[in-house]
Amino acid sequence: MKGSETQGTTENPDSTRRKASGAAYEQVFDGRKQRVRGVWKRGGVFYARFTATDLAGRKRDTFRALEGVTSAAAAKAELAKLKKDASAHPVQVSGRIPTFADYSERYHREVSSTKRLATKRKERTHIDWWKERVGALPVNRIARVHVNSGIAELTEAGRNPRTVNLYVITLRCVLKRAMEEGLIQTMPTAGLRPLRTAQKARALVDAETFQRILAAAPSATRNGIEFADYLRFLLYTGAREKEALRVAWDDVDFNNEQVAIGSDGGTKNHEARHVDFNPDLASLLEEMQGRRAPDSRWLFPSPKRGEKDIPARSLRQALHLCCAAAGVGRLGFHDTRHRFISECVMAGVDYLTIARWVGHKDG
Repeated sequence: MKGSETQGTTENPDSTRRKASGAAYEQVFDGRKQRVRGVWKRGGVFYARFTATDLAGRKRDTFRALEGVTSAAAAKAELAKLKKDASAHPVQVSGRIPTFADYSERYHREVSSTKRLATKRKERTHIDWWKERVGALPVNRIARVHVNSGIAELTEAGRNPRTVNLYVITLRCVLKRAMEEGLIQTMPTAGLRPLRTAQKARALVDAETFQRILAAAPSATRNGIEFADYLRFLLYTGAREKEALRVAWDDVDFNNEQVAIGSDGGTKNHEARHVDFNPDLASLLEEMQGRRAPDSRWLFPSPKRGEKDIPARSLRQALHLCCAAAGVGRLGFHDTRHRFISECVMAGVDYLTIARWVGHKDG
């Protein structure tokens, strides 16, 4: 093809030729004999060239045919469009595609390890379940039929819709990372709608019920005083169960009359928030400061901490004992959060302030 011109394209007689799959790709030059970078031609067809990285980290060229392009100028314009659309780039996945079993283990080791312990444990359970069904498949061979089959199996086993959705979310997280690494091109969960979940009506626990539980605490459990302080703290701040256990005395600002929730970044949305003192909260914290454990920085130190200063891990057993002693049906610590919000609303506090106190993004 020496010195030939095809519809406005001149190919240099001395052009470099690149071999790919046994065929020659030739450089393309415009009417001014300037090299059109990134554009090649083979067999009368224009190609866009991209550089991609394989699984071993090696870079090599991949070519994509520019269908319908008949001139160097048009090929150059089409290449510019493709570069703007990252999703249009050909994905280079040379080498062995890992199976879901192998890849999910790497995902859990590298990604899940950075998440909260409870989330990590849930993802471990979900990943193991999916491995039994699609573990032997390469990640790029998992299709919608496998996802739908898994959903049907979970549903038939009696799992509630919310639990089924969580299994699918974990699978999506693993495959999304595989897609980001260029191992798959399309998500088998794309466009999949979550199962509808029916939200159970939750009765608001009245203040008298909490008072009965508090009255029973000293005799119902060995750490009754700490449990009563903890329950009152939840009622007066609206904090979540685990958030409250990690509050330290450094988080209590008596001068500005505020307590910081989640200063360690351990809240649900990973953001700290500040709850203004109300009379009950101020009184409680003053009482607690008067009997503060001298060897702990935590508001609710672990009774089994020994020489290691750690907060209590859970006070749920104490809650169950106190509820039984008070003749109260089982309730959860989250009921205190609902009670706090209700009290704030009845006191006329504006919704945005309440949302800020409890860590909601809007009113």
